[in-house]
Amino acid sequence: MNDFIPDNRLIEFFRQDGKRFLDAHRQTGKLFVAPGKGLYYELYRADECTAPNGVLILCHGYTETCTKYHEMIYYFLRRGYHVLTCDHRGHGRSFREVKNPHKIHAKDFDAEYVGDLHLLVHRVAKVAFPSLPLYLYGHSMGGCIAARYMELHPGVFSRCILSSPMFGIKTGGVPDILALALARFMKLVGLGHCYTIGQHDFYGDEVFEQSCTTSRARFDRYNNLRLETPEFMLGGGDYSWLHTALKAAARAVSKRETAKIKAPLLLFEAEDDAYVPRRRIKAFRKNLPSAEYHRWRGTKHEIYNSGDTVLRAYYREIFRFL
Repeated sequence: MNDFIPDNRLIEFFRQDGKRFLDAHRQTGKLFVAPGKGLYYELYRADECTAPNGVLILCHGYTETCTKYHEMIYYFLRRGYHVLTCDHRGHGRSFREVKNPHKIHAKDFDAEYVGDLHLLVHRVAKVAFPSLPLYLYGHSMGGCIAARYMELHPGVFSRCILSSPMFGIKTGGVPDILALALARFMKLVGLGHCYTIGQHDFYGDEVFEQSCTTSRARFDRYNNLRLETPEFMLGGGDYSWLHTALKAAARAVSKRETAKIKAPLLLFEAEDDAYVPRRRIKAFRKNLPSAEYHRWRGTKHEIYNSGDTVLRAYYREIFRFL
């Protein structure tokens, strides 16, 4: 990758040349999924002198925003892909379902997150690029959204990439059935809007050593943006979110649902993932043996924020697959 941005140039690049490049290719908007409920989205058009290879739709992870993916968007644009991405509901510059702007809340994973993606596809992507193939990338929670979309709406996307997909949630040693039961109970007694155990408002005290990245520069770039942008100061999820997320993750890996996936799929797993149980990745692979699979050594949950050596290979695999 001749245009790869190494760690030691990353922050300065996106302050100057990278920022100018993305600003020149970006248009922003709000997609209203209901009155007063707008999803912030970013649409990037590849250079007109380049024959477009297709459209990448990018789904970010839990407590993230699409701004975190500007490096990835840059690489796709340079290779002739248009890119469409949004801040999921409850995240970034999109609308909130609860008053606390730090808190992630959801009632129905499929109806809300997957439904929002469906609207983004048909109201924005297919309108802007009616004749181009669509490709889907999802990380973590965005990976679960992407998998559920492929299961619920087969035939829309030509190919799909899942990176550390949220096919389950490590809950501190608590069995899934107990975590699900607790979340359901809290909803029943009217406490579904309360933070789950260990979750809280954004404090701004995360440090690189305890993060889920292995590149300090990539950690620092987005962490600095979070500290100066109120909309990016996301804390954690409530019991209602946990309840619907656990159910969606279980559905995503089930034999019945994975059988609905028809398009080629590329699955990435991090070697040291502190958030997604490995047994769920194995279950998905067992039920969908046709999926290409790569487990990245020396990586944490955010493979896309790894060091230079891994990241060069990561993008080579992605562009080869596409």
